[in-house]
Amino acid sequence: MTQKQKCYSFLWGRFVMTANAFHRLNLWDVYRALLRHASAPRADVCLLPVPGKPSSVKVRCRHATAHQDRSGTGFWILTEADLSRTTIKLVHDL
Repeated sequence: MTQKQKCYSFLWGRFVMTANAFHRLNLWDVYRALLRHASAPRADVCLLPVPGKPSSVKVRCRHATAHQDRSGTGFWILTEADLSRTTIKLVHDL
């Protein structure tokens, strides 16, 4: 995917995936999860504070959605608040 690719309701930014997630997840399931993540209403997306920032700073949050691939492996899709990067991580990599 290219930087600033528009998908549904927001720009994805740079797309990155941990090596562990790349080797363990079904990539077709990751693609489908990315489409769901991009189209999720903001009310359905949980907000996580950025590490190292005080919890009172609500402007710097990440949009996160949880998913599973066809083998039941859980993973997160995290988009930075400034929409500069979307990251795929396994649940136990967080």
